[in-house]
Amino acid sequence: MSEISGAVYIDSPIRAAAKQMAPFYHQGVFHTDSTPLFMRKRTGNGFGLFQQKPFRGIDIRMVGGLTARKLPVKKGGAVFYGFNSQGNLHTVANRSYRHVLVMHGESNKRASARPAARLYDHVCLAGDLALDRYLRAGIFRDSDVDTDRLIRVGDTFVQRLEGLRVDPQNGDTLLYAPTWEGYGGEINNYSSIDIDGLKLAGRAALISGCDRIVVRPHPYLGLLKPRLLSRFINGLRELARSWTVYVDLRDANIPTYFAVRAAALSNPGIRTAGAEATAVAFCLSDISAMEAICLKEGLPNFTLLRNFRVTKTIKPIYDLKSAADMGELVEKLPAYLADPEAVDAPHRAATFSVSHPDFQSSDGAARFRRLMSMVSTTF
Repeated sequence: MSEISGAVYIDSPIRAAAKQMAPFYHQGVFHTDSTPLFMRKRTGNGFGLFQQKPFRGIDIRMVGGLTARKLPVKKGGAVFYGFNSQGNLHTVANRSYRHVLVMHGESNKRASARPAARLYDHVCLAGDLALDRYLRAGIFRDSDVDTDRLIRVGDTFVQRLEGLRVDPQNGDTLLYAPTWEGYGGEINNYSSIDIDGLKLAGRAALISGCDRIVVRPHPYLGLLKPRLLSRFINGLRELARSWTVYVDLRDANIPTYFAVRAAALSNPGIRTAGAEATAVAFCLSDISAMEAICLKEGLPNFTLLRNFRVTKTIKPIYDLKSAADMGELVEKLPAYLADPEAVDAPHRAATFSVSHPDFQSSDGAARFRRLMSMVSTTF
């Protein structure tokens, strides 16, 4: 196997993990020839997955643990990590090339600033909010910014809203995108499903004047706490009494997929097809990567807060575009919707900033070249 200058590495037992890195190939940041994707073989994370449409044109190689410890990357090259997995410990130990944590999105979750990030030679951040999280937690210092250990890359590693048409001006659909229960216990559970998020979505649709609701469940929903999936299905049934609800199952895990399909069989208000034909005008999401996705897409979005301690940095924004319950939603949402860009513009500026102007280029390859010039000694 010939050596390459870079690679993307994923160690996850969940098949959908690779899907979250595929957009960065399609956006031209990674290239299948220069940065193939290596995924460590785990029970259940293969089985023909990579024949699916999202992976067409991407060189994906399933590898065992021993190969993962010595990827075919040139000395001084770079390996990029989309997940801060515990299994990366073995791969990062190889010091013949550089190790770069890019993650697969940007969010204000507690897990987005873990001490384990110090294992990597470089950490890519979306902007000032992410930088503040790491500095406030004491994981990194200002000197790490000066030496390019922390690199702000703007929205380079933020996904787009695939499969849905964004039209804030003329759209008639509300997108509700709840997150999952999170690893690490209740402290990392930001899912609004536990605070009647589907009921809040119905009220938000009413306030925003939307005629339809699309629900996009998180790919990991219910994998750790099946009771959350049960609550999600019950919430869908309740919401479908008043609304036609399209459930976007393109990234759903297997239990969620079949649970929703079963619910739809007995409830004509729940539909599992047709979401792609709608035009989304507004998004209601949790503390999750969906916030940054909406900012990248120019889609107005309002955040449901659960288990989140609002920091001083984000408080001026969340005071205007977040709610923890129905009362706050009814109070704040109309004012936000009157002029969403007045709130979203400073939110976008705080979320996305760059260490070099190249990271603002519309050319994904130009962003990648700049990143490689900062992290690799062979580029």
